[in-house]
Amino acid sequence: MIDKKEFTKLSPGERIKRLKLLEEEKKKEVDEIGHLIRDSMRELKTDKLAEEVAPEQKAVDISRLFESNAGHNLEWTARKETASSGKGSKGYQTFLQVQYDYTKLKKFEYALSVEGTLTQEQLASIGQIGERINRAERYMTDSEKTASKLDASRIVLYKLKKETGLD
Repeated sequence: MIDKKEFTKLSPGERIKRLKLLEEEKKKEVDEIGHLIRDSMRELKTDKLAEEVAPEQKAVDISRLFESNAGHNLEWTARKETASSGKGSKGYQTFLQVQYDYTKLKKFEYALSVEGTLTQEQLASIGQIGERINRAERYMTDSEKTASKLDASRIVLYKLKKETGLD
């Protein structure tokens, strides 16, 4: 609140100076209040959208998961799903293949740096690994492709730093 009596005691120049300071403070408060209102409204919209999108919550009776249901229980269902999808073992086989290919490529890289050349068998193996990589890349999501490129870039950067002494 402005004390008018106090302002009348001040010189006109000082009065203008203080009033401008008060005006700036009020503007900042108004801006801050505006930001808070916008943030609150955004939160309200987000909450409302979340309520509309969120699935209906249903009560879960955990004990039912372990009961026999015509001879089938949770463990049986899990085993059946894993066996039918084959994803567990296939994913592991893919992991092993990638590890094997990576190890092989590292050996070829070392052999090339030491001997200067590779055998026809090694070149053919590199071609097969390249085909597997290209085939696997077709089934990758964009984020997986980006992560793969990031890893490859990191490796090249490390080698460049090591070779140039920037390490």
